[in-house]
Amino acid sequence: MIKNIVLDMGNVCCRWDVNYIASCLSTDQEEKQWLIQHVFQSQQWQELDQGLISIEEAQQQLSHSYPQFHYLIERALCHWFDYFDQFDEMEECIIELKNKGYHIYLLSNCSLQFYQYYQKKSIFHHFDGYYISAKYQLLKPSKDIYLHFLDHFHLNGEECLFVDDMKINVEGAKRVGMSGIVYDGKIDELKDKIKKLSQ
Repeated sequence: MIKNIVLDMGNVCCRWDVNYIASCLSTDQEEKQWLIQHVFQSQQWQELDQGLISIEEAQQQLSHSYPQFHYLIERALCHWFDYFDQFDEMEECIIELKNKGYHIYLLSNCSLQFYQYYQKKSIFHHFDGYYISAKYQLLKPSKDIYLHFLDHFHLNGEECLFVDDMKINVEGAKRVGMSGIVYDGKIDELKDKIKKLSQ
């Protein structure tokens, strides 16, 4: 029986759209494409998510490689989450699930910057626990991150449903005994699937 709903963050709880975020950070088309390729898709970004480097180190490394974009790198790294908009319909869904007795957890590949912005987004006020990849230096879809998540919160995998927008991450959760749903933004379909899995 499903007792715990475990949610990814990007494109499940909040809109992770690098084109949109880049367009908010710069109106210049060349700069926007540069940000997408050299910041949001960079090795440093992945290392931030894995907790291997700090924001200061990422900024220093990128600025050293691209000194002409120093100002843009700093703005992007320090303000990208200002445009990481939450999905209000998902917050409403979470509230409904909480009222039905489910526990709600976050399991996300993201940097420690999470702790700078999560309290400013009302959607995160309803969670029972947060598991941030950078804090434990693990990344989805590694089997270890799901096992450590379950152990950390003392959860039984068979009682957990994991919701992620990426199939590979859902498959990783299934390998440790969790149920899983690939979320495509259709909130009513998600509710129906949760209802069926909980019967």
